[in-house]
Amino acid sequence: MTASSKVSRDKVQLAVLSHIGASPRRTLLEDRCQAETFTTAGGLEMTLGVVADGIGGENAGERAAEVTVNAVIDHCQRSSSQDIPLMLEKALKAENEQVFADARRSRRKRNMGSTAAVAAIVGDRLYVANVGDSRIYLIRGNKASPLTVDHTWEHEILRSGKLTAEEIARHPRKDEIVRSIGYDADVLVDLGVWVKGGEESETEAHSAQGMQLKPGDRIVACSDGLIKTRHDHPSRHYVEDRELVSLTKGRSPKQAVELLVKCALEREVDDNVSVVVLKVPGGIEIPRTLLPVFGVASVAILLITVGLVLLPKLQRSMIDQGSVPTIPLLPSGVAFVSNLTGKGEVLSPSIGRHDLKVEDLVASGKGVFVIIHGGDSYARLGLADGSILYLGPTTQIEIRTIAEGPLDPETILLLETGIILLDRRSDSATSTIVRSPLGAVARLESGVMGAISSQDEQRLDVDCFSGRCEVFHETYGGDGISLETGQHIWVNPMGDISPMDATRNHLYSYSGFCGGLVLTPTASSETATSIDQQLTLTRTPLGPLFVPPTAVPTTPPPTRTRTPRPTPTQTFTRTLTRTPTKTPTRTPTRTPIPTDTPESLASPTK
Repeated sequence: MTASSKVSRDKVQLAVLSHIGASPRRTLLEDRCQAETFTTAGGLEMTLGVVADGIGGENAGERAAEVTVNAVIDHCQRSSSQDIPLMLEKALKAENEQVFADARRSRRKRNMGSTAAVAAIVGDRLYVANVGDSRIYLIRGNKASPLTVDHTWEHEILRSGKLTAEEIARHPRKDEIVRSIGYDADVLVDLGVWVKGGEESETEAHSAQGMQLKPGDRIVACSDGLIKTRHDHPSRHYVEDRELVSLTKGRSPKQAVELLVKCALEREVDDNVSVVVLKVPGGIEIPRTLLPVFGVASVAILLITVGLVLLPKLQRSMIDQGSVPTIPLLPSGVAFVSNLTGKGEVLSPSIGRHDLKVEDLVASGKGVFVIIHGGDSYARLGLADGSILYLGPTTQIEIRTIAEGPLDPETILLLETGIILLDRRSDSATSTIVRSPLGAVARLESGVMGAISSQDEQRLDVDCFSGRCEVFHETYGGDGISLETGQHIWVNPMGDISPMDATRNHLYSYSGFCGGLVLTPTASSETATSIDQQLTLTRTPLGPLFVPPTAVPTTPPPTRTRTPRPTPTQTFTRTLTRTPTKTPTRTPTRTPIPTDTPESLASPTK
């Protein structure tokens, strides 16, 4: 039993460990776990932790878990997508197809399958995906908070309200898994971050993707063997939640996984055990071995000393972050580059191509393009009409016109490819039109709206974060569709419009979730007693972007047009399909989840 670990001073530290368990009747290790840090094909630096618990005898479960872990990591490495939850969902769906096809080739493997718990850290944000009853926990301070819910018969029936908790506890089917990789041709991947333990709605859980992590946070992903109910003490677990804290706090990930597995083995765990620990760099922790030696007084002195050393650096950091560029008066018809991270370019018929720089003035006009290169690049522009435009990674947009008042009331942007967020909450009689090359159009008069033009998916996605947004198609006409706050919709080249669903906040994580205009969970309190108390919706202060425009005449726009070729961007299609159930012995059955009365549920179908 040797833990695998990797340590980097500036990167997420990680370690993994699997064990067959303490039962002499177990002869196969059907769990698999892995963690790696890599750069995706789309340029995202990602730390990925995966735990898979295999299902099925004669090496079938072992095979399913092995395929799941390796294929998920390989899929993410090769992905060019910037939509991380979608990347994880596609990875698990692809692995489901592979395991399902493998199972159908052999009668002995017909019942093979696997759970999957996936945790991805990009920057300081956490994304999760889950199928089955393996779990992911956030360890922060003295609290261990589960971020996933088990896909078991017990959980599904409890959420449906068909039985009480007491009735479910006595039911023989309560531990059956109702979702697994490979059991059916399609799988419903859970993309929720369940910060309230399953009491929130699915939409609320999905919107928590991209949860902000704090220095020193630990993510623990594990198979159910680590935390399941003990066979000799039904009221206890092999490792309790409080022990997830005590056995990881103040220790390296390698030490943590070894202690967690050892704790379960000492209690004679009757199942395989697998653990992944990811530690976010930073945080001030006193090594546990020092506490008994120095005592409380010495620890206090040590903390004071650390504070004296770090305080000057912290003050300098705060001063640096507070500086903002000088904002000039804006002439009509121009955009001011107030922030740029990474690489960008301007393409203009009159002056050609040149690098984009902070404090540049970009005159609008036909054929004037701003291009953002790379998965980590983004820009913030202040427009002369009083609106603010955030350009995300790998984005190309034409700033055709900027509104000047009642005689020229529309700002027109052509989003060739990529992602933007528009904030026009200023008092103005003007509006902004966002067109895509596919003919789809979005309009915003007042509020905050996001738009994504995907050449691969051949559609324009619109997220309405506040105010009132409108979507229509230029060619096919119609009255268009109005979106209220919190709604998302898409339009394709044929004029088809999707049903409305919730905004995808996690896609707008660039530039600090667009200066806080897009709400996202962040840590707010060290002393909060639960994870849902620690997570609040916050806004990042923007600071001044520009002074309202003056009556300075604008330079006539260029007349020669040069249209660059659009570049590929991420895809955003998501399909959710329900799958059948399987038995507590981890051999799946096709018994559906009951939908009728409690009396009929008392006698499960054989």
